[in-house]
Amino acid sequence: MFIKKVVEKLVREGKLFMPLLADLEKGLVSPWGSLQNSLEDPNVMASPAGVITPTYPVTRVSGTNAITGITLPYASFQGRITFIPTGVFTWTTATNIGLAGTAVVGKALDFVYNQGAGKWYPSYIA
Repeated sequence: MFIKKVVEKLVREGKLFMPLLADLEKGLVSPWGSLQNSLEDPNVMASPAGVITPTYPVTRVSGTNAITGITLPYASFQGRITFIPTGVFTWTTATNIGLAGTAVVGKALDFVYNQGAGKWYPSYIA
């Protein structure tokens, strides 16, 4: 219960800027995910003709449209997201992606965000 109160206080005061993987009723949850804290989106997200907004660290992406950018999960985000392609989509450098490329179906595609450059960098380009 103490952890829950501390976390709630820090969130209210705007002092907690990184997401905390936690179940506030039961305490901390593994950062590697669990049944109560899935890291993979249960749905397949269609590649938009534009900016994609993933809501989970691991997202299956279908379709063939070009992704022109990736929305940050939160303002001070630094880190990685993973797309699992189920379609052959492309990504461009039109907004905040550092290198253009083409997805390979079934090959995990990591994007690492560099806050200094303001760009996402892919783990492969073809």
